[in-house]
Amino acid sequence: MALSIPWDLLKNVILGNISESDIRIIDSWRKSSELNQLIYNEVIADDNFKQCIINGRWDDISGNWEKLLLRIKPGGKSINFSGKKVYLIRSAAAVILLMLGISFGLFYEKMQQKDFQLNEGYSYIYSPRGQRTQVILPDRTKVWLNSESSLRYAASFNQHVREVYLEGEGFFEVKKNRNKPFLVNANEVKVKVYGTSFNIKAFPDDKYIETTLIEGKLSVIPLYPNGKSGNEIFLEPNEKCIFEKTRHEGNKIINAEEKNDTDKDLPGNSLHPLRKLPNITLTKNIDSEPEKLWKEGKLVFKNETFGELEIRLERWYDVNIHFEDKKIKNYRFTGVFDKETINQAMEALKISSQQSYQYEILYREIYLK
Repeated sequence: MALSIPWDLLKNVILGNISESDIRIIDSWRKSSELNQLIYNEVIADDNFKQCIINGRWDDISGNWEKLLLRIKPGGKSINFSGKKVYLIRSAAAVILLMLGISFGLFYEKMQQKDFQLNEGYSYIYSPRGQRTQVILPDRTKVWLNSESSLRYAASFNQHVREVYLEGEGFFEVKKNRNKPFLVNANEVKVKVYGTSFNIKAFPDDKYIETTLIEGKLSVIPLYPNGKSGNEIFLEPNEKCIFEKTRHEGNKIINAEEKNDTDKDLPGNSLHPLRKLPNITLTKNIDSEPEKLWKEGKLVFKNETFGELEIRLERWYDVNIHFEDKKIKNYRFTGVFDKETINQAMEALKISSQQSYQYEILYREIYLK
């Protein structure tokens, strides 16, 4: 089954350099079949595919798609999902595009990762929006950087002390070395590690810094603007420390009963608190799946509002979400996205929602109404 795709014209669409006559050709091709429309939507919404087309690698893409279509016959057959009908042609397109993601994932990881030496003798690694990046440090510690995250460390790393600076979200598997402590500076906290695996979420625009211990041992040390440090707080496996970015310096421990209503907005507020400082909350027996699985390309969300999920989707897919109807922000979702494109993710959210709403994707802009 030969697949006719106007790659040259799609490239011009992506680059914004297309004539009116070519636009008519593209429109005609899109409207000629539902599969063509789905292919167009997925390619335009995914930076990986766009870059692949710009670099002239569409011959390989066409070959993969044609081989897959020999085994899959998208058509009118339908299945029921959450009480609604979904045509299998969507599944066929999803598998095609997933195959492309597997084929070119490593290529793009290498292309997108920014790893270079700064003039001050620091190495700097940046993982842009829509990408996840793995780094192996000189001491063989493994670090995964989530979208829009960066890691910096000095050229003298591993000589006397192992110290890194994180902005964004990172998952660490630290190589044990009792003689050389491992320190992570993350905005207003410092994490001291004793050979362990853990996750730190410290985006500049977020209200909280979250440190989750998966296994091993670590401590969290608050850092204050006047240069002073707070008390060292030790974590056990499956515990999370949530630090609110305020300018407190108090060390008094507040009992869990003294928590007020303002704490309901804390990440993971349904968890059981151990104890609380004026700007620090410790929780135990957490569900650490969201922290562990994102590095495997899985976006996990459990009973999150669309408003809470918004920023995660924006970073994960490199898009901007606009709520034309603010009530949609309060809709709650639970699920896992595993290599889905933004089109597939938005459709899945819409299908699984108990409320009715519409969405429109225009390049990187998503409008909910």
